[in-house]
Amino acid sequence: MERSLKIKRIRFLASRRSSSEMEVLLGKFLERVDLESLEDKELDRMLSLFSLLDTELRDYIYGFKEAPEEFKDLILKLREIS
Repeated sequence: MERSLKIKRIRFLASRRSSSEMEVLLGKFLERVDLESLEDKELDRMLSLFSLLDTELRDYIYGFKEAPEEFKDLILKLREIS
């Protein structure tokens, strides 16, 4: 996927969640991250993370389940905001 489309998709996924709590949390997260400066690999990881169901994300963020290794650093950043 083209870089600009990845960034648009990440922003879309952050703003169209099934729970408003997750929309707010991911929106605040994106306010702190400069997507344009991230490498493609990082955009891909963020896209994969934001593609998860809200219930999965919630479980990882609040520590109900251990996050997959590939997402642990992003989850820690999300925990700082929550």
